[in-house]
Amino acid sequence: MTTFVRLGALAVMTALCLSGCSTTIDSVSEDMALSMPAMDVAESSAVDMEMGMREESAAVSATEPDVITTGYLSLTVDTPSESATTIENLVVSAGGRIASRSDYTPVDYGTPSSYLEARIPVDVLEPTLTQIKALGTVQEISVNSYDVSLQKVDLDARITVLEAARERLTQLLATAESTSDLISIETALADRQAELDSLQSQRDYLSDQTLFATINISLTTPEGAITTEPDGFLDGLIRGLESIVAFALGTLVWMGILLPWLGIVAVVIAIVMVIRVVRRRKA
Repeated sequence: MTTFVRLGALAVMTALCLSGCSTTIDSVSEDMALSMPAMDVAESSAVDMEMGMREESAAVSATEPDVITTGYLSLTVDTPSESATTIENLVVSAGGRIASRSDYTPVDYGTPSSYLEARIPVDVLEPTLTQIKALGTVQEISVNSYDVSLQKVDLDARITVLEAARERLTQLLATAESTSDLISIETALADRQAELDSLQSQRDYLSDQTLFATINISLTTPEGAITTEPDGFLDGLIRGLESIVAFALGTLVWMGILLPWLGIVAVVIAIVMVIRVVRRRKA
């Protein structure tokens, strides 16, 4: 009987020891998990979030693609500068804007011409182009589209992940106990914020490109459109004086071109004359 009691007590003690060891192991494991760098845990969860966001965004982009539209339009018009102003008004009234404009006069470029870079909302691109084409004769037109859905999905996912990481690091910053932890968290937070700002700028630019088509427009005059007959005697006199001035300027230009050559020819002639004089004296 005593032996059975001893064996029972021994079994109970063994069970208690095993239970205590198990509890200790679990406690150590929990402490190790809690002592892991919080930034690594945040990064791990951020990666999972990024994968989920990409899958969800990819499903959305399959039905709603993001497209960048660019194009080129060449028109011949009677007065390029006036037509450029009309186009500018059409684009602005359609909700767009003119990114750049250049006007050239006959003095500057030989013939009058204008060039515009128009940003037109994609949902009104076709009717706006129809109005612009009606201003003159179309010489060339091309419109191209590029699908950037995957780029936008990637940017959105990375931005969401960085925002979550920034939120987590901000929380850790408030509970940091040591100076080294504080410095490490602040450095990581600054890096995440810089990367987040860069990605947000890229996304804003991409969104602007998908919302507004970029159309480069060239306006020139048709051949002979700038040649007009004089309206009267005074106009004819002015044209005659202008032609004389143009001839005089052209003559001065040619004289400037020929003058260096005339100097070289004069030197060659002088050398030939000296050689002839020397030969005559020897003879």
